[in-house]
Amino acid sequence: MHKEFMELSDDIHRYIVLEMFLKTLERDRDHLSKLKMKDVFEAWYESKINETFQEFKKLRDFLYKKGCKIDKQKSDEMMTYYFILFRGYDETRSYSNIALRNWVSEEMKRVLGMKYLTQADRK
Repeated sequence: MHKEFMELSDDIHRYIVLEMFLKTLERDRDHLSKLKMKDVFEAWYESKINETFQEFKKLRDFLYKKGCKIDKQKSDEMMTYYFILFRGYDETRSYSNIALRNWVSEEMKRVLGMKYLTQADRK
């Protein structure tokens, strides 16, 4: 495997988690209408969605400049598969949906200022 590709592994993982986190924030935001303080929560969600999107966009642009493209291939009840193309090298990564949910949960903890785990903590 290409050394530079291996060095991007954490960035690729972060890209996948941020993409899922954005989708989760957007989906959760749609359920705020029943809350009494919905305006405050909607403003918070919008702020976090915008911040996360800027971080995601910066990471996406960085990976693109390095020659890396990531596409979600397919998903079933248990697994989600991503196709990663890097300067002629290709790889399919499979993530357990439970693991993805846990990583998105850790990202939410980070955004909320709670103690959270990083990928380096789990190595």
